[in-house]
Amino acid sequence: MSGEYIDIFMELDRGGSRAKELFDILDMELSLPNIPFPTMGGEVFWNTLAEYNGWKLQQNMFTHHARILDSDNVRIAWGTINGMEKAMDRMARHLHKYDKPALTSSDRMDSMEELKKLKELLNMGAITEKEFQEKKKKIMKTI
Repeated sequence: MSGEYIDIFMELDRGGSRAKELFDILDMELSLPNIPFPTMGGEVFWNTLAEYNGWKLQQNMFTHHARILDSDNVRIAWGTINGMEKAMDRMARHLHKYDKPALTSSDRMDSMEELKKLKELLNMGAITEKEFQEKKKKIMKTI
């Protein structure tokens, strides 16, 4: 849970268009109105569930509602813990939707076998050095 939330806090901390997209998701997921309000940082009565560079996801020990604080301890969102986790999970999916899937070891072995076969074709004279380099470059991008 907190590893993905840290990625979100990193992006919010950077600002820019991706941070705006994440704030838009928060607004859509949480129906509770938020007035950005300075807090005391949650030293008392709050459990910090995730934190990065001053950004915090916290849950109140008594009411069990949750909030997100920025690095200046200003509340930027609040709601139920389930609602907050749902919003954070949606933001995490949004952040990683364009990530390349990780290669498995068998994928790497297949690529290595393909390189080996290409080298054999080059050595036999079946392909040119230029063709070999082009195909090698293409395979190396996938590894």
